[in-house]
Amino acid sequence: MNPGPRRSATALGILGAVVAAAALVVLRALVGLPWLWALVIAAVAGAAAVGGLRLTAWRLLLRLAGGQAPDGAAEETLANVLEGLCVNHGIPAPELRVIQSDSINALAAARTPAHAGIVVTSGAVEQLERIELEGLLAHHLCRIRRGDAAFETLAGILLAWPLGAVGWLRSRVMGRVLPAGRSLKADFEAVSLTRYPPGLLSALMTISGQTPEVPSATVAALHMWIDEPDWGIADAVRHPGLQTRIAALSEL
Repeated sequence: MNPGPRRSATALGILGAVVAAAALVVLRALVGLPWLWALVIAAVAGAAAVGGLRLTAWRLLLRLAGGQAPDGAAEETLANVLEGLCVNHGIPAPELRVIQSDSINALAAARTPAHAGIVVTSGAVEQLERIELEGLLAHHLCRIRRGDAAFETLAGILLAWPLGAVGWLRSRVMGRVLPAGRSLKADFEAVSLTRYPPGLLSALMTISGQTPEVPSATVAALHMWIDEPDWGIADAVRHPGLQTRIAALSEL
């Protein structure tokens, strides 16, 4: 079993416990409810917080990232590439959105493999060849399938978003929470999926030669882009960096 689902379950469990504990303190100390009623209500509050976040986090993150459904011939090609990958490998098709940005970038947000979305910049659609787009999309499909995207989504909403104003703290916390090597593992799975390592390799090489600016980027999802946008706060959370990933794929 991939570690992503376990990490997501742990994160949700911690959230539920914290909410329940806070509710218990309020109900006992401030409201004065009897222990039994306070425990029952606190447990319900914790469960509601867990259920609500689990159901809505990925939708919230996609809304923060922005984007529209594919439109026009070039974007329809992107949608066709994604559909082909999903059909050929039995992967549930995620929602696909395109945001306006000259940079080449993409992210995936998810709750489960069947409840997920991929956001791609218009720069990727316009500048990458079909085989490169296939590698880019395969990378994110693998993050979704592994469960990494779901955990990254929860971490973004629970941690990165609240800590966004304190760049160094966000960097330290997210650097400890996010598993090392997650992007490289998704790279290897992606080239296994497409059976064509040069596709993703070429896409990463093109991405490495640009500035990864995405005007609509939200601090809740900086760590989820294939090349993390720079907000000028020196807090990139890459595991590992693009050059390391390029070198690894070059050896295949």
